[in-house]
Amino acid sequence: MRLFSFLFAGLLSVTAGSALAADVVASEPTAVVNWSGAYIGAVAGYGWNKDTYHYFSSSVDFDVNGFVGGLTGGYNWQKSQFVFGLEGDVSYANIDGSVLKVPFVAPCGEEGCTAKVDWFGTGRARVGYAFDNFLPYATGGFAVGHVKGSADAGACALVSACGYSDTRWGWSAGAGVEWAMNQQISLKAEYLHVDLGKPTIETSRVPAFPTTDAIKFDTVRVGLNYHF
Repeated sequence: MRLFSFLFAGLLSVTAGSALAADVVASEPTAVVNWSGAYIGAVAGYGWNKDTYHYFSSSVDFDVNGFVGGLTGGYNWQKSQFVFGLEGDVSYANIDGSVLKVPFVAPCGEEGCTAKVDWFGTGRARVGYAFDNFLPYATGGFAVGHVKGSADAGACALVSACGYSDTRWGWSAGAGVEWAMNQQISLKAEYLHVDLGKPTIETSRVPAFPTTDAIKFDTVRVGLNYHF
């Protein structure tokens, strides 16, 4: 929760500062926009978190992080200063990491452990409050993405490898700020948490070992939208 508050405060200050600077240098003030209508855009940013593998009483944590970027689109309805919307996006992701524990700690002490998210998408509702051209908002909804990972052979019944590769469904939630340069173009900065649930590692052991925690990650993205 403290991470969320810190990131949102940072996004708010950066975007508010950009809006203030634009007002100072503009020869004429930007016209107040109406947020209602459809839009499309692009986003890019950074995703990160930790992955955890378990094997009986052992557990190993390691960082996963990397680039995210893709396309987005949605529709807004403005009522007075309140703005309600629906938004969808799909992104390429290179959020990955690996670890080889030395000295040996199962299940990451022979070939090591890996984890990766290689794409994800979300479908979310948005609720915001417009201060003329400046729109802070909260957002939440479903998420889907492809995840994969592996553990060492010693924890996998001595087969060459075991792991998971699965398209999973989950949820997403976050907050952001958007600033309209004019009626057609807006810039945004957004924090989003994505939880894709716990995949099952396929092994020949009964019960199956090792296991992994839920695949979840945080992203900070900036974007550019075109409003119709």
